[in-house]
Amino acid sequence: MIKKYAILFGTALLFAGCTVNDDYYDREVFIKTEGLELYGCYNTKENLYVPTLKGDEFTIITNQQDYRNLVQGCNVAVDFRFYDLIIGQYWVQSNTEDIKYVYKKNRYNEFTLFVEFLQNRGGRPKFVTYHALVPKLHPLDPVYVETRESQPW
Repeated sequence: MIKKYAILFGTALLFAGCTVNDDYYDREVFIKTEGLELYGCYNTKENLYVPTLKGDEFTIITNQQDYRNLVQGCNVAVDFRFYDLIIGQYWVQSNTEDIKYVYKKNRYNEFTLFVEFLQNRGGRPKFVTYHALVPKLHPLDPVYVETRESQPW
C-alpha cells in the first residue's frame, strides 16, 4: 500500500517539475552569415550592382542562373545548394567605411537581417550595395531587412 502511494507521489512530482512554457522557443537565434568576399569579390559595397532594384530595396537570390542574370560587378560561382543571397541597396548620406551584419531568426520563424552602415565624414550621398550569404531558406519563410547608418562622431 505504501509502495503504491510512493509511486503515485513520485509520478506526481515528476510531472509537476516539468514546465509547460519553456522559454527555449521564445528566444531569438543568431545565425552566421558569409559574404561574397569568401568567393573572391572585393569592395562589394561599390562594385556590386543590381539594376532591377529601385530605391531602398532588397531581393533574395536562390540559384546561380538568377545570380548571373541579376547581379553585376562580381561573376563568381556561389554554392547555392547551401546558401541564399540577400542583396539590396541603401541610400547613405556620406562615405561608407564598413558594413556590419546581424542575422536573426525569431520564434515565429521570421528572419531579419540587420544592416549597419558605418559612415565617415567624407564622400557624397549615393546608393551602397549590401549583401549576405545566409543558410538556405524555405520559400515561405518571411525575411525582413532593417538598415541604419551610424557615425563615429
